[in-house]
Amino acid sequence: MYRLVYVSASAWAMSFDDLNAILDASRDNNRKLGVTGMLLHMDNGFLQVLEGPKEAVLEIYESIACDPRHTGVRILLERETDERLFEEWTMGFDKPNAKKQQSDPVFQITREAIEHAIEPEKAAELAVLLRNFYYVNAGNNAP
Repeated sequence: MYRLVYVSASAWAMSFDDLNAILDASRDNNRKLGVTGMLLHMDNGFLQVLEGPKEAVLEIYESIACDPRHTGVRILLERETDERLFEEWTMGFDKPNAKKQQSDPVFQITREAIEHAIEPEKAAELAVLLRNFYYVNAGNNAP
């Protein structure tokens, strides 16, 4: 199992339709390749966690890196892992309003990751925070 966390900036302000098109394509491709993950869109930046077979994760990432909708694509973390953080989601998604939840560490680390490079340990912590954030906001309990 392989995990990759990256950040990028939107090449333009994404509309609801733009984001839905990205999600639909991601979920379809990820399902076919056995990849799961989470996408966060905040302040015109993307942060995504991809996990699954290494070849599939790298194939998806290369496609994203060449996608004209993304600029400044930067890998924060790549590593082998024993377990999935997002095993039930071909692509979980959220577009939070960070201004309303400044104290939540997921926003602080996410903004830092989008604006600057962060250390791999912090990127790993961010992936776990994203999973917990998504479970809470999706009305589920974190594992």
